[in-house]
Amino acid sequence: MKILFITPETFDKEEGYTKEDLTFIGFPSLTAGVIGALTPLEIAEFKAIDEAIEPIRTSEDFDGFQTDIIALSVNMSYKANRAMKIASEFRRRRKIVVWGGVHVTALYDHHRERFEKEIEPYADAVVLGEAEEVWPQLIWDIYNNSPKKIYRAGDRPKSDSWPQPRYDLISSDKFLVKNSRQATRGCPLDCEFCSVTSFSGSVFRRRDAKIVANDIRETLSQRKQGFGRSFFAFVDDNICFDRGYFAELALHLIEVKKEFPKFCWGGQSNLYSIDKSVRYKGVEYSLGDLMERSGCIAMFVGIESVSKESLAGANKSFNEVEKYPDQIKKFHDYGIMLNAGMVFGFDTDTENVFGDTYEFLVKNKVEISLLNILVPLPGTTLYKRYYAEGRLFDHNWENYDGRHVVYYPSLMTPEQLERGFFDLWKALYSWPSIVKRVVNPSQVIAALKSLPNMSKINQIVSRTYMNKRYAEISSRIARARRSSSKDRFART
Repeated sequence: MKILFITPETFDKEEGYTKEDLTFIGFPSLTAGVIGALTPLEIAEFKAIDEAIEPIRTSEDFDGFQTDIIALSVNMSYKANRAMKIASEFRRRRKIVVWGGVHVTALYDHHRERFEKEIEPYADAVVLGEAEEVWPQLIWDIYNNSPKKIYRAGDRPKSDSWPQPRYDLISSDKFLVKNSRQATRGCPLDCEFCSVTSFSGSVFRRRDAKIVANDIRETLSQRKQGFGRSFFAFVDDNICFDRGYFAELALHLIEVKKEFPKFCWGGQSNLYSIDKSVRYKGVEYSLGDLMERSGCIAMFVGIESVSKESLAGANKSFNEVEKYPDQIKKFHDYGIMLNAGMVFGFDTDTENVFGDTYEFLVKNKVEISLLNILVPLPGTTLYKRYYAEGRLFDHNWENYDGRHVVYYPSLMTPEQLERGFFDLWKALYSWPSIVKRVVNPSQVIAALKSLPNMSKINQIVSRTYMNKRYAEISSRIARARRSSSKDRFART
């Protein structure tokens, strides 16, 4: 049997991301590598494509695939419509189609009527939740002509059952970030708008830190030299949450860095992690010091809002607004660039939120910010609340992408929220803002003092380039959004 694993992507909308945008913003998905590693190779061949870099555009493209099974991974809701189209095309060609992913599981568990309408007619089998315990059985069942409709493990798989992904299946070279890794799964924080706890659970599961480090070491020893090839992105939702585990992992990564001095990494965490310390094997460590010594150069931090009221409503009161400036400075003092996740449209947000956010990000010299309009993702507490309150007016999954308003805000109109969002995006990535945040005098002086070492100058150049690319993306999308119809905002 031949299996083709597809990560769908949509390029149909003028205001969407382009292929070039996605290879700049994104990084290789590990899902294909994990599923490939779980596939019993004695009965099946496994190949994978990611539409972010290999879109399937024509009928001839669909005809060209010599395969028996199509596996579709839908982790982001905005990709669901595209997945339906792909599934329909392949089922028409008499292929067996298997669905899985966060979105699919959320619909089955929380919105069954939409699952029955949008997934079931396009699927021969569905994997719910994490796949480690069920994927091999599914493939054997198909091989024996006895597949079931639904496959779901009795519990979430323990970390010792996670396979090492088959990185050879992941087309990573076309992405700016070429290496992805995962050390942990799960998150106990359960923020109102986040789907992680619903899918991955509240129990924090940890992969053996030595295995993670050896995995990176093996890749570094095999990789050819080149831009970005020594940087690794941890896709964990909160790499520093378990401080004891992070200390163990960081100490192993310090040894990796001794062997491969160019090795560096980025991850996701909370701002407050920089204030924390941990006692590990009788020694007290600062998390910031561990980050720096182990090669951390960038961290995505879910700041979300500069409003205490908005954070409280989202179940994120652990983010302390008054501590933000000091925490950001500490990250910078350790040489760590920040990518701040900022969300707009909470129930307590007014039009003032955009100006307040701009002032905060510029004043604190936050190098990169990922701006999003609040998205009520299926399966989240937020979606259920908005649905019960009758506030969802747009049920087209393509618009659940963080760039469209799909609900009625409390203290703004949808038009005000969308306009303010794009105005902020444009202002934040304007040259005056970039200069203040990235090419400010203190950074330039520090870079000149470090000569002939070029690392700080290279940092300024690379961060300026990243801001410029975001400026181009925001400008193009904003123009398209402003010219699109606002009829969908009308109350019925």
